[in-house]
Amino acid sequence: MTPGASRYRRSHESEDRPTITMARDTYSPRIASLPRRRGVRVDDPVEDVQFTLYADDHISADPVSTDAVPWCFPVDTAARLDTNEFQVPIRLGAYVRRPDGSMVAAAANDESIAIDTAGPYTVEFTSTPIKLFVFAESGVRVTTEDHQTTLSFPDVDGVHLAARSLHEQPARTLTVPRDAEGVMRALSESSAALKTTTCERSFPTLRGHPPLVEFGEEVDIPGGERRPDSGVRLELPPEPRYVFPAAPLAYYLAAEVVPGDTPRLTTTAGVDHQFDPAAFKEATTRLLQHVFTLDCLTRVEGYYPVELAERRRAAERGLDLDWAAVYDQPLAEQLGTYLSVPFEAVEPLVPEWRLTADIVPDIDRATVLPHLANELAAVRIFDPGDTTTESEPTSADTEAAREAVDQFHRGTATASDFLRAPTRTADDTDFQTDGDPVSTADVLRVPDAETTTQTYIGDGFPLNANKGSRASYERQLSLRAEATDHIGVTVVCNDEQMIEELEVGDYYGTRELFEFDVTLRSELTRDQLREVLAADTDFIHYIGHVDDRGLQATDGYLDAHDIEEVNTTAFILNGCRSFRQGQALVDRGAVAGIVTLDNIHNSLATEIGTNIARLLNRGFPLDAAVEVVKDDALVGRHYIVVGDGSVEIVKPKSGALTLNIIRAHEWDESFDLTMRTYVTESHHLGTLCVPHVGENQVQYLASGIINTSEVSPEQLDDYLGLSTEPVQLAGEIDQTTISLRWSDSLTSEKIRSLQNC
Repeated sequence: MTPGASRYRRSHESEDRPTITMARDTYSPRIASLPRRRGVRVDDPVEDVQFTLYADDHISADPVSTDAVPWCFPVDTAARLDTNEFQVPIRLGAYVRRPDGSMVAAAANDESIAIDTAGPYTVEFTSTPIKLFVFAESGVRVTTEDHQTTLSFPDVDGVHLAARSLHEQPARTLTVPRDAEGVMRALSESSAALKTTTCERSFPTLRGHPPLVEFGEEVDIPGGERRPDSGVRLELPPEPRYVFPAAPLAYYLAAEVVPGDTPRLTTTAGVDHQFDPAAFKEATTRLLQHVFTLDCLTRVEGYYPVELAERRRAAERGLDLDWAAVYDQPLAEQLGTYLSVPFEAVEPLVPEWRLTADIVPDIDRATVLPHLANELAAVRIFDPGDTTTESEPTSADTEAAREAVDQFHRGTATASDFLRAPTRTADDTDFQTDGDPVSTADVLRVPDAETTTQTYIGDGFPLNANKGSRASYERQLSLRAEATDHIGVTVVCNDEQMIEELEVGDYYGTRELFEFDVTLRSELTRDQLREVLAADTDFIHYIGHVDDRGLQATDGYLDAHDIEEVNTTAFILNGCRSFRQGQALVDRGAVAGIVTLDNIHNSLATEIGTNIARLLNRGFPLDAAVEVVKDDALVGRHYIVVGDGSVEIVKPKSGALTLNIIRAHEWDESFDLTMRTYVTESHHLGTLCVPHVGENQVQYLASGIINTSEVSPEQLDDYLGLSTEPVQLAGEIDQTTISLRWSDSLTSEKIRSLQNC
């Protein structure tokens, strides 16, 4: 068990239920009064996110010890507020608990709470970007109306507010020898970041970031070994093709990783699970997903006894364990119980996995494994020498696509040149376009994956995946050290023919709860563009021509390879074949960027750029935003992410993100509403979500399509009015056109008329 983290228990005897504790992070959230408005703001410097609570009068926020009141969960920061009521301008769920953690009441989807008996009570908000708790010895009122949540405590004049970051920086950097056994030593220590070894580690807030890894002559584990004594062991042949795919599994199972002749999992409770060496990378991911999903089903017996859709589906499929007994088992015994359940029975319940990482089996790439483990990624070994040599990509090079991109390109190359020869050839020769000469050695096709996003760790550029690196992952970690009061966005347009796309500036900053500084720049010289890239800002949206000479400026082209320093966090280069210039920006300091692999028609690029801006403003990470436009239109497949694609310009307002697919019934007035959810860095795998549709109170494991509801026109209009969300009309989804719409411009009546066109 992780030092300082006590075991969760299901027991309804509250005096036997211990409180969880954990080591506090170096950077704790800050609670302060708003300088110009009535309320308080909580800033999280680890995640670079803010959350605001509003009031009718000025609120004083006086810092207090985190031990001043009996919080039932770990907190990083606490303050006393001289108010008994505040509001949040979005719908939030809430749990009311006694100091022992036992549940008193819960509210979701417009439910209200009215507790007249005075506390002590702790109210826990759900789906906030920072974990928030309010304590008072009073009755409690929670109401939601007009898309606003109000929390009040009528029996007191002041309350205590506490916050905990939803993430944790890597606490240490481990030094190990540059060989497979050294990496195995580091993987054994990765689970020291877990805040518990119970099934509740399936909640993202209870999984800390594994320690970073670097190579050296001597082993150096600062503070000594801290791996939980889980009773779980992974035996692996000491080779990268076994060690790399096992990293996320070892982390999540708190396993000791040791050399062995054949890959196997054993426990002190008698488990002996053999892996098929020929399908090892698939087997490790399958086992991780199996255990993780069963943990999510089991944890309902603990602190969060919600009505979980997946538990209901499990029962319908005949999966009916003694969940209470399983909850109380230690990890080594739980694994035995879980492995007694057929994989086929659980696979339909597994949430859509967020990330597949294809990694070259070079031992130097092992330093990226802590980041992939933190993502619970499906890790696959990729050997460029095994890449297919087919000359045409599958569906990507259709005549319709060529016609769409062959007109008025943002560049000089012939349309689809890049797509026609995207893979390595036997003799590894170069091919030439009218613009940038592109070597087939640079472009690789990685296998498709059944996950939300894909990344590639290695040399070259993947055609159908993003490109990650250790440097970009660690750069994002370092940028979380200090949060700012504002989110800076610079939109640059360096071609008058593309001036229409400057309108994307209107979509950055259309968010409540966040403060934006949006700057519009046009007709920049090379020196001015260099200054923009060197400035400390969160995001740059570049609109203009890109070719082998660099980024277009009024006095020529700025080659990103000649820039010494880039300080923007992230960017989009919405020009033709901008991948080389984008990679150079990441190499020189940016965390990540969206780039293109081919020529893009002006009007299509403007439309996609606008949609990406709105997705990023909604809280989508860069890689999820790209996946949405890829799934929406064929031309979207020309966009990839270089660097750490999990970067978010802003944090989501609440919980997982949603893409809504709507179909009007032909036989009555109703609609089918399908919700596809996307997890984020702060609301990762294991997050719960509640569709705010009708009277629904059922919760789901976020990620992927969670449900389809039949709704009335009135219910649909109410749902569309909750917030600005991306929408696809089922009849408009196809392979060639951009069909993404937004809820703020739709009503049930308009959707029906569009479907009937």
